[in-house]
Amino acid sequence: MNYIFFDTETNSGRLTADILTLSAFFCDQNFNLIEEFNCEARLRTSRIYEIDSFLVNGLNPYDVDKFSNSNYDLTKKTYDKFTSWINKGPVLFVAHNGYLFDYMLFSQHLFSNLFTWPWIFGTGNAKQIDSLPILQNFDFYQPNKIATELNDRSNKVFKLGSLCKMNGFDIGKDLHTSRGDVIGMKNLMTLIHNKNPEFYKKIIGFTNPNNVLSSMKDVDYFCHPETFYGRTRQFTSSYICEHPIYKSYHLVADLKHDWEKFLSEKSDRVLDKLLNSAPKKYRTIKAKKNPLILDKSFSANHNDEYSKLGHELLKSRADFIKKNRNELTVRICNIINDKFQDNNVDQTPLIPEQMIFSLNPSTEEKSLMNNYVLSDNIDDHRKIHKKFKGPIKHLSEMALLDKYDKDGFTDADYKRVRTIISRRLLSTNKEVFPTIPEAMERIDTLREKNKEEKEKMKILQNINSHLEKVTKDHEKYLK
Repeated sequence: MNYIFFDTETNSGRLTADILTLSAFFCDQNFNLIEEFNCEARLRTSRIYEIDSFLVNGLNPYDVDKFSNSNYDLTKKTYDKFTSWINKGPVLFVAHNGYLFDYMLFSQHLFSNLFTWPWIFGTGNAKQIDSLPILQNFDFYQPNKIATELNDRSNKVFKLGSLCKMNGFDIGKDLHTSRGDVIGMKNLMTLIHNKNPEFYKKIIGFTNPNNVLSSMKDVDYFCHPETFYGRTRQFTSSYICEHPIYKSYHLVADLKHDWEKFLSEKSDRVLDKLLNSAPKKYRTIKAKKNPLILDKSFSANHNDEYSKLGHELLKSRADFIKKNRNELTVRICNIINDKFQDNNVDQTPLIPEQMIFSLNPSTEEKSLMNNYVLSDNIDDHRKIHKKFKGPIKHLSEMALLDKYDKDGFTDADYKRVRTIISRRLLSTNKEVFPTIPEAMERIDTLREKNKEEKEKMKILQNINSHLEKVTKDHEKYLK
């Protein structure tokens, strides 16, 4: 299996952010570089940035404006490159903290740029893993094999830059650049592979959800790690059922608790309080996110509550779970369904960019979208755009503006589109995307906080100057 390491730098920390730079390394199974891909995209007219993004990634907004690619161009070029690598055979995508950001971010880009299938990271030859939990799990089960810093709470630090520095390949000035972070990620994964190839193979080996399920369901009990609040802990559990709402999420019973006592409670309301009071009595395992499922023998490897309970009691509790699995499944699912209905009261309508899970284009619409993506011709894009309706028409409108600016529209349509965008970006209300008033307020806060730091004040002044220029451009469409 080959690897694709990739990283992005963006204009926001939100999942609706725009990618400004993206880097990817295509490597063989021994981590040797086969091909490298780098791409940049200018800021979109339809969005404003969060100030902190430029402080973190070190990009100059004036320089970003000069990038030749539009956001649409970056998305299409990256999709084409990733697809060409996937077509060469099985690949494993690797991103640091990717499950919480990079994977969903790029899928969101594909969706908003009219690609009909945005889920390329887990389709066909492609699988995905996240180097952050992999490194945390490796360190927990293979202590002292990798070096880590401690924070002020004495918890280990697994930030990419810190890990690279501590293990002898400091990213330095390239930290928080997409290419620098890809280099660091590749080096870290190579490091833990070389430290223990067999265990490395184990911790990246659960990319198939069916294998995850069988590893839990076909045994009486098993072990699995979780990391929260900076600490990794091992749990010993027995399988219950799939989550009733979130498919490929599975509920497992924590065997340090006496489940026979819980099930003797006939009231679901009381059972709910028992199961969900701290500490929670069942855990959730996400089968599509490469969880680490280990043999029950690992329960004796740590001096914790499970090793003290012993195999006989753990097996007895696991046998009880298996025997009463049907009743447990019905009661727990009823509790979760009731809570979901009670909490699912937000009726705020979604804007088109938020509809990645709910927008279901017709066969005809998918055909038009595919033709849009396949063509690089402005005339084709404009003709296809006229045939769209509803949310898809909005998405194509933003793509046209992003790629062609005025050339994508009649004068009247261009003015209409720009007016709508400017009204939203200059709004003082809370919007889905960052607004100019929010950015200005953040500039003021950071100036006060960093007034003694000349270099940072210089950077802030440059960003402020750019923000004022962008503001004037939008204000003229509200006159």
